[in-house]
Amino acid sequence: MPDDELKAQLEQVRAIRRTARRKPHGRSRLDRHRAEIEALAAAGASSYDIALWLRRFRRTKVHPTTVWRALRRWRHVER
Repeated sequence: MPDDELKAQLEQVRAIRRTARRKPHGRSRLDRHRAEIEALAAAGASSYDIALWLRRFRRTKVHPTTVWRALRRWRHVER
């Protein structure tokens, strides 16, 4: 293939990739429980405790790492 044709194809691929880039995430399912989650964390609950609490009392199944990341993100936003 000639170089010009390859360059044109590469530019088409890059244009497709630009339009296909990921958008920012929407709201987390934990956002609606933020006040309660922060209160539990302030009371000394671990992310595992909070994940179990969410599952049992709020019917929201999340991994403890998700809780930990949400707490970290919320603390960063407040500062």
